Amino acid sequence: MYEAAVKTLRTAERFLVKPALAGQFAGGAAMICDISAKGARFRHAHRLEMGQKSVLQFRIESRPVPVHIEAVVVWTKADPSSPGRFVTGVRTYADASLIDEILAQLQAEKRTTRIEELRSTDRFDVVPSLDGTWNASPARIENLSARGARIETLGPLAPSANGILSFSVSGVTLNVSVNASVAWSSMKSVDPSTYRTGLFIDEKPELLRLAIGHLCEIGRASLDTISLVLKLKVIRARARQLAPSYPAAETSGVPTEQYLLIQCVREELRLNPDEAMHWYRRARLMIADPATRSAAPAIADHPDALAVWEYLDRSIDPSIIGRTFQLP
Repeated sequence: MYEAAVKTLRTAERFLVKPALAGQFAGGAAMICDISAKGARFRHAHRLEMGQKSVLQFRIESRPVPVHIEAVVVWTKADPSSPGRFVTGVRTYADASLIDEILAQLQAEKRTTRIEELRSTDRFDVVPSLDGTWNASPARIENLSARGARIETLGPLAPSANGILSFSVSGVTLNVSVNASVAWSSMKSVDPSTYRTGLFIDEKPELLRLAIGHLCEIGRASLDTISLVLKLKVIRARARQLAPSYPAAETSGVPTEQYLLIQCVREELRLNPDEAMHWYRRARLMIADPATRSAAPAIADHPDALAVWEYLDRSIDPSIIGRTFQLP
């Protein structure tokens, strides 16, 4: 009934474009730094708004005519590498054959690097970075999921190279060693002597989930906040889009948009066990807190509802969440 709100934005292979493609969006210059079959990301100097629609235009030297693709802003934020500038992600609407043709041309010119972005599990930032090894050479783990990791190394790693990522979690007897493959690798802009690499891991997801759980408990790992903010924006937009199709929800005493928002979050947690683990852990802590009973008596004994309430940053009345859980 409710599709995972961001699945369509997270199941298409992304390709880094170097050098970036010069283009335009919403009347301003844009430097397109990656492209996928369903979206693009670009850097720019003018401010954009979430949901803003326009045409993304750019030219490829080997293509006789410019490319024009309809797009809508999914997220936008300040560019951490360039003060005063912005980086924006857009959902694009174009024939798959056109995108395939564009990617083929860029690949022929050796301007693309594939990024593993089939993200079926959520990422957790590790702070400070965790010491580990890649094929017995020193590496530092910056973030981790049940299906991948981002590491920092002293040298570049060859695309698609295979190796073994190993690390230990302090405080518990847990040693992790998994086979992985390089999805992408690039020089760090803030420190040209080091490289940042994305790894794809296709084994031992339960062991990685256990490691993530321990790292969260000792305060070394937390859910990737940028990813969470993006997902919440997309989920809210999805609920607004679906609301006119569910007028019956209003008869239950729950505003349709809030009803759908809650259901979308429940579905998101159901489909993402790593993320659900994080929010249910927080819910268990909240149940033991007397302040929770005062702030949310309607759901104080309901860990699933508490997890949804926390996920939504307590932006919805807990009684509305409790009522929604009671509906068919």
